[in-house]
Amino acid sequence: MNQTREGFRIDPDWYWSSERADLEWDHVWSKLWHMGPRVEEVSEPGDVYVHSLGRESLLFVHDDDGEVRGLFNVCRHRGNRLLLSADGPAYATQFKCAFHGWCFDLSGKLGDVPYRERFDPALLADESRTALARFRVEQFAGWYWFTLDDHAPDLATYLGPIGPRLAAYQLEKAHIVDYKTFEFAANWKTVFDAFNESYHFQTLHSDILSWGNEDAPITLLGIHSYMVNEYGRPSRMYPDQESVNPSLQALLQANGIDPATFPGKAGDVRAAIRDAKRARQATGDETFPYATLNDSQLTDAYHYMLFPSTHFNLFPEFYVTMRYRPHPSGDPEKMYFDFIMCAALGEGETVPLYEHRVVRGGTERVADVLQWGKRTHPIVNQVLDEDVGLVEFVQRGQRSQSFEEGMLGLDERRIDHFHRMIDQLIQGESIGDLIARYPVEPDAHGGI
Repeated sequence: MNQTREGFRIDPDWYWSSERADLEWDHVWSKLWHMGPRVEEVSEPGDVYVHSLGRESLLFVHDDDGEVRGLFNVCRHRGNRLLLSADGPAYATQFKCAFHGWCFDLSGKLGDVPYRERFDPALLADESRTALARFRVEQFAGWYWFTLDDHAPDLATYLGPIGPRLAAYQLEKAHIVDYKTFEFAANWKTVFDAFNESYHFQTLHSDILSWGNEDAPITLLGIHSYMVNEYGRPSRMYPDQESVNPSLQALLQANGIDPATFPGKAGDVRAAIRDAKRARQATGDETFPYATLNDSQLTDAYHYMLFPSTHFNLFPEFYVTMRYRPHPSGDPEKMYFDFIMCAALGEGETVPLYEHRVVRGGTERVADVLQWGKRTHPIVNQVLDEDVGLVEFVQRGQRSQSFEEGMLGLDERRIDHFHRMIDQLIQGESIGDLIARYPVEPDAHGGI
């Protein structure tokens, strides 16, 4: 696939241009649906969740009527932020501005105003001028999703085929185990691109080849997409296709299979793990959604892209959400990368309340940042360390006068798909136009 011959080119300027970043804000960030907090984090009246998206600070508020509303964290008097805390959960009975003392109830309606008599009564009575501005909020997969555009399609229409496909994983039953944010000196798309393909596995993550397949089939689902990384057998690039190597032994052990007595070869491990999970399903254990998953989903990583700012990397027992956000400073060469691990809990199991923090990318080992408890996986730490250590070098290279454009292969078609849609939005097309234009492809992976 040659972008230039097809008439589309990813301009390197798009990774650092302030002008391009402004256009992305106007046509992408402020127009589309994005993932906010987990539903359980705003479950009781008075619960508030502060979430930043670029220059905006947003409040998800469980009001006294039991509704969760989206309110801009901005006083209507003079524009001060109402809650001054960092992103994360909070509690409030009302919102009182620290500047002049204007108060708003949990629905956003204006309440007490110091020296009210000194203001025009008609102005204060006009809720369109005084109530906190709202944004739309809907639920999906145990998360609150939001859009700043009153005219965006509803969330179900926006997600299209994603909804039924993710339903099999029962994501709403999971709980957050850990949530950390990495701050990178890189454009958000630089980081997004890195996690939107598996072509780099054979070089950057070569240890995976002993137990996993880097050649991930890709399916475009309208404006969204997914790829499948098969785990439990060596890549075709791995030289030893027979021996049950230490990485495969560890997978067997983790699934209750004794490697010392395992009779098969390397190519038999994936099926053995699948059969072990089906056997657990047959006992009536419903901790994990084995019964609603196909055979491939029992062993493999299904990596979904929910346009434009979220990845779900799905496994039967847990999943990782990767959320990409423009930096609050407005600098197009900075971004926030949220890495959120969620898991279904066994009967009687609890997990400590996660401690969210923002970590400057590359300053700490991932193993020292992520707090996954018993779900800690050395491969996850190693792979993320390798990615974290490289993205800022990619950003710098894209700045070179020698770099005129990238050259994408078939394994990187999700990157082409992603950038085409962003550019089409910037050129004036609506998200409805894109939903109508891009077809849902037949599944490239057979699910077995």
